[in-house]
Parts: sequence; structure tokens; C-alpha cells
Amino acid sequence: MQVLSLKIRRISHFFKPLGKIIMLSLLLISTASIAAGGGGATITDGKANYLSLEPAFVVNIIDGNRMRFMQLAIDLMSMDSHAIQAVQDHRAPIRHELLMLFAHRDIAAVMGLKQREKLRQDALEKIQETLLKYADIDSHGTAKTEDGHKYPTGVQEVLFTNFVIQ
Repeated sequence: MQVLSLKIRRISHFFKPLGKIIMLSLLLISTASIAAGGGGATITDGKANYLSLEPAFVVNIIDGNRMRFMQLAIDLMSMDSHAIQAVQDHRAPIRHELLMLFAHRDIAAVMGLKQREKLRQDALEKIQETLLKYADIDSHGTAKTEDGHKYPTGVQEVLFTNFVIQ
């Protein structure tokens, strides 16, 4: 009986650290999967897919002779899985172009609805130009799904999901 008790203790000492290692490995794998985009919705060609450009953009704007801040949270809509992947792959030049577009504007250029709509359209054009330059994705083209339905390529919409001026 004594020998059996010793063997069980030795086995349990072996499996305790092994169990912790297995649990830690599973946690790391699931975290890596979520960070790589595996935890979100599936991207489907021909349907609206949304991608947030994070973090939000914070730029200086001019109000008379004083500086103020503008914060913009932006989501993109595309029906093209290749465009979504290209935005993720070329995030740096896209963010650069948008920062250059948004920064040091006069407050009058961003206060009204018409001005914000113009800024949104300008942002869309900058993103489309950047995708054409870096990923050869034409936002004015079309492609077909496996079942033959046509859908537009590239990015179709820029959505301001948060717009704050302080």
C-alpha cells in the first residue's frame, strides 16, 4: 500500500506542472489568434465588411490664433476581402496620408456638415490612392464572387464614428 501511495504522489507531481504548461499554451494560442484577427467576424467578398483604423486620429486645428485638437475615429467599409487585407498590410502609409490631410486645418473647414462630408470624401480618395499605389487595388473596379455576383473592389466608404473638437 505504501509503494502505491508513493507512485501516485510522484505521478501527480509530474502532471501538476504539465497541466499548468498546457493551460498556459492554450491561453497564448487563443490570445495570438484573437490578435491576428481570428476572434472577429469573417470577411466575406460581396458583403459589407468594416475595419476600424485604430488608434483614433488626433491632430491640431487652427482657431484664429490658438491651436485646438480634433479627434477622429474612422471605420472603413469594403466589399472586397483583398482591400481589407491591403489596408491592414499598408496601415502606415494610409495613416500618414490621413494625418497629413487632417492636420493644421482651419476650424471653419471642419465645423459644418458640408465641410465634414467634404473631409470624409477627401479621406476616401486618399485611402483609395494609397491602396492603388501600394497594393495595386483599384477602387473603381469590380470582381465576382464564386457564385458569379459582381461586387466593387477597394474601399467604398469612410465612416467617422467619433468626431470631437476641443
